[in-house]
Amino acid sequence: MIGTASGLKPLNRYMLLNRKFFLKSILLISFFFEIDLLGQDLFEFDESLSSVFPQSIASSIGIGDITGDGINDIIISGYNFGNNEGLFLEIYNITQSGNIDTLQINIINAFTYIPSNHSSKYIGGDGGLELGDYDRDGLLDILVHGAEFMFLTKNLGGDVSVNNYIPNNVYESLGESSLQFGDVDLDGDLDLFWIGLKNSRNTITNKLVINKSNYQDNVEWAFDESMVMPDLRSGAIAWSDIDLDGDLDLLTSGQQLTVESGVTKLYINDPIGRLGETTTQDIAALKGTAICFSDLDNDADDDLIISGYSPIDSSLKTLIYVNEPTGNFRLANEQIDFGTIFGTIEAIDVNLDGYKDIAISGAVGHRINYDTVYLIDSVEVNDQGDTLSADTSIVLLNARDSIWALEGRVYLNNGNGDIQFNQAQAIQGARTISFVDIDQNGKPDLVASGTTEIGENDSSFFSVYMNTSNGINNPPSPPNVLESFAISNRVIFNWTESSDDIGSSQGLRYNLSIARSIPESENVNLLSDIVSYNNANIGTKLIREFTNIPWGTYFWKVQAVDASGLISEWSQEKELFIPRLVNSVQSIPGYSFGISRWSDINNDNLLDLAITGNIYTGTSETQIFINDDGILSVDNLQSSMNNVYGGHLSFVDYTNDGYLDISMTGASTYNFNTSTRTWLYKWQNGQYNLDNNLNQIDFGYFGGKNNHDWGDYDNDGDLDLISGGISLPDFAPNLKILKNTNGILSIDTSQSELIQQSQSAVIWMNINNDNYLDLVSVPYIYINDGSGVMDSSGIIINNSLIHDTSSTGNYSLSSADFNSDGYDDLAISYSDLNAKKRYTDIYVNRAISQSDSTHFKLHQQLQGTVYADLDWGDYDNDGDLDLISSGFTNSILNDFEVEVYLNPITIVYLQNSVGAFIVDTTLYTLDSVGYSSTQWGDYDNDGDLDLLITGETHTGELISRVYENLEGFTNSNTDPSKPIMLLSEVNIDTVNISWQSGIDLDNQSGYGRTPNLGIKYQLQMGEDQNYNLGGNTHSIISGAYGTGRMGARSGTSHMIHQLPEGRYQWRVKAIDYSLGASEWSNWDYFYIDQTPPIVKTIQVNYGVGGQIILVINFEEEFEMNNSPETEPYVFAMHPDMNDINMDNINDTLVVEKQSYSATIWTGLLSLPDNYVGNAIKIHVSNAADKRGNKMIDAVFFKTPEKIISQAGGSVISSDGNVSVLFPQNAVSEDISVSIDLLNDGSTLDSNSISSYYIISPSDIKLNKPTILRIAIPNMYADKEENDHNPYIGKINTSTGNISPLGGSIISVNSIPYLQTQLSKLGVYAAFKADSAITIDSLDTETIICQPRIFSPAGSVFEFPHTNILFDLEESDNVTARIFNLSGKIKRILKPEQALGPGNNIIVWDGKDTDGSVVPSGLYIVTLESSNSMLKTTVGVLNR
Repeated sequence: MIGTASGLKPLNRYMLLNRKFFLKSILLISFFFEIDLLGQDLFEFDESLSSVFPQSIASSIGIGDITGDGINDIIISGYNFGNNEGLFLEIYNITQSGNIDTLQINIINAFTYIPSNHSSKYIGGDGGLELGDYDRDGLLDILVHGAEFMFLTKNLGGDVSVNNYIPNNVYESLGESSLQFGDVDLDGDLDLFWIGLKNSRNTITNKLVINKSNYQDNVEWAFDESMVMPDLRSGAIAWSDIDLDGDLDLLTSGQQLTVESGVTKLYINDPIGRLGETTTQDIAALKGTAICFSDLDNDADDDLIISGYSPIDSSLKTLIYVNEPTGNFRLANEQIDFGTIFGTIEAIDVNLDGYKDIAISGAVGHRINYDTVYLIDSVEVNDQGDTLSADTSIVLLNARDSIWALEGRVYLNNGNGDIQFNQAQAIQGARTISFVDIDQNGKPDLVASGTTEIGENDSSFFSVYMNTSNGINNPPSPPNVLESFAISNRVIFNWTESSDDIGSSQGLRYNLSIARSIPESENVNLLSDIVSYNNANIGTKLIREFTNIPWGTYFWKVQAVDASGLISEWSQEKELFIPRLVNSVQSIPGYSFGISRWSDINNDNLLDLAITGNIYTGTSETQIFINDDGILSVDNLQSSMNNVYGGHLSFVDYTNDGYLDISMTGASTYNFNTSTRTWLYKWQNGQYNLDNNLNQIDFGYFGGKNNHDWGDYDNDGDLDLISGGISLPDFAPNLKILKNTNGILSIDTSQSELIQQSQSAVIWMNINNDNYLDLVSVPYIYINDGSGVMDSSGIIINNSLIHDTSSTGNYSLSSADFNSDGYDDLAISYSDLNAKKRYTDIYVNRAISQSDSTHFKLHQQLQGTVYADLDWGDYDNDGDLDLISSGFTNSILNDFEVEVYLNPITIVYLQNSVGAFIVDTTLYTLDSVGYSSTQWGDYDNDGDLDLLITGETHTGELISRVYENLEGFTNSNTDPSKPIMLLSEVNIDTVNISWQSGIDLDNQSGYGRTPNLGIKYQLQMGEDQNYNLGGNTHSIISGAYGTGRMGARSGTSHMIHQLPEGRYQWRVKAIDYSLGASEWSNWDYFYIDQTPPIVKTIQVNYGVGGQIILVINFEEEFEMNNSPETEPYVFAMHPDMNDINMDNINDTLVVEKQSYSATIWTGLLSLPDNYVGNAIKIHVSNAADKRGNKMIDAVFFKTPEKIISQAGGSVISSDGNVSVLFPQNAVSEDISVSIDLLNDGSTLDSNSISSYYIISPSDIKLNKPTILRIAIPNMYADKEENDHNPYIGKINTSTGNISPLGGSIISVNSIPYLQTQLSKLGVYAAFKADSAITIDSLDTETIICQPRIFSPAGSVFEFPHTNILFDLEESDNVTARIFNLSGKIKRILKPEQALGPGNNIIVWDGKDTDGSVVPSGLYIVTLESSNSMLKTTVGVLNR
């Protein structure tokens, strides 16, 4: 609270120079003081009682009953300097006889520190103490702060602990601090607010710390981070309900960064627990402040006294403000001409006139000192260098407070209500003054502590002054009329005012004691009645409101406190019972024949609400209510929605986009016609829009409360629909399963065994825990055969159920695993019209040990209902499931022979320790309804299940009620831990996922754990965003779930079928019986691979002696199967000669495996000696991945990477459709040639009959023509069978122009090819023409053979044939003849059809007419056409 001063002691030079005058002044004042006491002794010094206390200075004196004997004790805290330096806390006991004994000293045993240049060190310190029962155990605790320390000691019942109960996460090393307890949130426990310095005085702080007591002696503290206010130090704070609205407001005052600053701020508590600054008050800005709120004029509101240093006029002052109505302060007409800094103010009636007097104490000798620095601006010197004059500037640095005198004064209220005070007594050297009734005569005595000479230990004192005023003060009377009632989570306690023998009734204050009864335990205080002396926990109001009060039985009483701090006897104790479920303040219109459902629509973690059904006007309506921090309001931005009655409403993400959609089935009035409808609304752009797909809205059934349900019966991840009941207008019975395919519903026509029903209560549930959803359609059970087909087998739950099949509202059901065996059980409401009875039965699932085909066995019969609803939930957080049931219990026939239903009920059945369900009779305030809808859900996020009820009461009133559950205030549900160890096992298009279960822990109450088998799980599965950042993570299984059981599953594994290929991620969360959800687990990932592996690349390494190493790299997203059974089978063939050894049998060359690892296979191919050339045709098959996908057989063509200029060679495209033959010396250097498909986006000509191929490098110079061969479709191979003229053309990719080259058709291995000669590489393709083409620059006078030397029987050349090249101007029949040098004809080659114009080729394979390879040598080739005879030679070189 104090600033700084330099020097060992805070004595400034002015103080030292005037010390004689100061001492004379003290003597003079003391003289007048003694004269005043001689005239009227108000307080008389008691030397005997004072001697009990040590010679020390207290910064704060607390008065309260520490020992619990009903007599207040004295608690002092301060700071000693010198030999025993440090912060101290001492307690002194006042006995019944009025003596004072030392109770406890040396309580603080920790290092505390105030710098030696800090003036507070010599006047008791820079902090204080605060008293309060923070843990509500009925004992007064102590909190000490200052000297870079904070210490909370717990009252142990007679003395206090020496341990510090401030937790580390809250602790701050406070200095120059002020701190007060106050119940800011009206929950009955004491919160904290403080200001000051922390972190070795380097940081200014203010903190509002909320007490998170759970009403069972467990206290947790939490900072309220929503508070925004200026950080202050060296000041004071104080709580008071200044506006009389029942909650505490806050005044703060003090210094900010600079010593010369001062700030005062008032914060109004509205709404409860939220402090907001009010700027309409004009309260003086002070520092070193003392604050006191007290009712000085007995008008039942607190006025304000504030004292401190005013930076505006650099003075000490005390200001009194009168509280006008509604908390507005104005300065009192009369003020006190006395001010202090770093002091205290107390208000109490010391002279027994019924009006509060005041005592003000603190430092009265004060100023702000600085270090003075002189800066020379200019200097005048003479010729000799002597200084003649100088101009200087003065700079003041290191501002600090300096203190040299303390004083306290007592002022008496004139008692006329106009707030005027007269000085009654002064106490020199008093740092702090407090009051306590030492002799228990009803009159407050005075205690004071300080020093008469600052810095001298011998001048310190702690003195006791006894009250000498006349008169008798009797305790006020206790209140005699007490009333209490609960509204929602609020409880109101009020009482009549008391009377006092001296003061006004309006001046009385009240203490309220409220204790909660806990069976088999001591009562627990909701509001502790233990307060410090002259204080009250209520103030002057006659009412106290609590929010978030736990349910249970309460005992409460009130006592009055008069202006002198004297308390009355306690009033007579009253009892109040608050049920666990209380009606909330939500305003929702009433519905009948409707359905209401919770769900978080807008993903803000708050449950919203949808209701559809009949309203009081007789019409139907659907409304959406958005939860805004606990307040449900109609969503006015939602466009109008259609409605249903006599049916069902569900929240479901049937579109798998991660947002909850709405489905409604039942009777609906649409376009002025009433029919049965199904309405599907998709959540889009912040509102619900009707899904207009006709397949989805042209059906609908009127079947009762549970006439549709969603579930993934085909295990493909999305939710499918089951719906049944009567269709209008034909009144036909129905039961249909609608399969969901990408958000489109279609009737599953494979379901042949479904029994059509007039009324329908349906539910998907995994009866036998085989990972497939079965179907219950009361009274029948259908078992899923594993393929999604429902097998009825005539299984009936209970034979009596089939008696009523004509009505549409008599069945209701709900499933849950109430006995925690891992199998879902059933609760069913129904009526037996033949027997005129109604039932509500609980059936236990016997799938584990069933002995017959019923699957379910009757467990317990409850009160029977009709037009009912049921829902399971652990509403009492004890770890087992309870049941809510509502509906009519009786009916009669009216005069028109129409059945009228009577006697509705709403009952919560509590499951006891042996699994029996008993009525919770404490919930008698629940509205009883029929035509009802009920559902549990934690809409206020307080850790318990609230209750939603919709229906019609016995008076015909239509209601919709939200009942808030108060269990969470003392027994909040603990959410389960998130599942771990996720695993994914994939088989083709199916994934089997599993996880280790989440663990549900006990609540803070020590119980409430859901058994492991009772925990349900919700899944989410979708696209892997590691590979697709914008992928839909809900695409397979939506992670958006409505409140309740839909989509939740038992067990720790699940199987999803029919997954398309892709990468997926999934996660899971656990749900306990109280619908508490764990965090989502971490993501797990898997890949569905339905694509077989393919050959990505083949590398061919040609070695010597015909050895070729093949390296095959497979492309596979998952993992190759390297087992022997799935090894690749690789063989090679000659691309042109299937029969290599000319034995008329196709030859294959097996490639021997060398290695196979991951995606790489290597093998060795050995070419036989008679293999012609180096080109190979590679066949690859049999390779498979580990998902069982086997590759499609593939063929690849390979040639050496380089063309050797002298030897020539062939290049083949990878698909084998194009080859280019380079004769010997066709190029001047060795080159690499490639043939690739043209992929630049060029548009194929409409006459093209092949793809475009680019043969590169296109800029290479050819010394000789090369031979280009392009495969063409069979249909173009026979010119006589069609009118097409195929040719090869060169394409200009820039212009798209095609230059025809011509071409001859040949057949290689039964595949037709066009071949022609090239003079330049580039882009080529095969084309067709409807007529003969015209080609320029033809050389019809020349014939050449390329290659000039070839090896039909194998040699150093790789060419097994030669090409006879020639040009034709027009189509013609030609004949080529081969002669040896002796002129003997060896072979005649005559194409079967005329050749076209342009470049043409006839191929000679080096064989004679008998098919034998001709001997090596030179041969003459002639070509005869219609107009010419041409001749050339060719060489044959065999091995």
